[in-house]
Amino acid sequence: MLVTGVCLIAMFVEVIRKTSIGVKGVKAASDNDLPLTQVITREDSTLINPKYIGRVRSHQNVNSKVMDPVSFLYVDDTYHLVIFKINLETDQPLKEILSSDIENSQRSDGETYSMVDFNGFSRFEWRPAPTMRTRKIFLSLYGDSLSNGILNDSIGSYHLLCKNLSIKYEKNGLVQVFMTGGEITPSDLLFLKRGKIVYFMLMTTAKPDSAIPPNILYELLMG
Repeated sequence: MLVTGVCLIAMFVEVIRKTSIGVKGVKAASDNDLPLTQVITREDSTLINPKYIGRVRSHQNVNSKVMDPVSFLYVDDTYHLVIFKINLETDQPLKEILSSDIENSQRSDGETYSMVDFNGFSRFEWRPAPTMRTRKIFLSLYGDSLSNGILNDSIGSYHLLCKNLSIKYEKNGLVQVFMTGGEITPSDLLFLKRGKIVYFMLMTTAKPDSAIPPNILYELLMG
């Protein structure tokens, strides 16, 4: 009985410690929040081929004092598009920076994440930490019907029925970006490198039972 009591006390103390850390993290993140905006930024508009820009409108930009905005867009009112900016330490070919594997992901324990539930069944989350520069990008995908479209010096693309995905900047490091699609989410992903910036773009359907054409993001950007 004494051992059981000690174990319960230890568990209670650990829960309180994690709760305290979580509350502090949420407060720090909220202190860095800036008002949401609803406009296609100039930077985002340069990513999209001019002949398709009329098909895109803003849902919201999540702004912060310490990191780049995260953009949520509509395409044809049929698809949802997220744009997340990753800063690099050096200007290297994307195929030397980006690696991917198939793995069931979850968020890192004890970390605070910002979240947007952008289509009612998918949830996009990211660590609202000060902008950092990275040498590597580790992508984990989990779902069905995965196909790799392109991987070259400036573009990497993937298409799948996605259950979840994550991005890390170190192989065994913290999860920086996480998306969960509930049961499964038709998804098209593209990494676009320009200089020392990689734009991670995730397109999903507005309805879970809808299909999404392969390489739709590539066509949206390249025409």
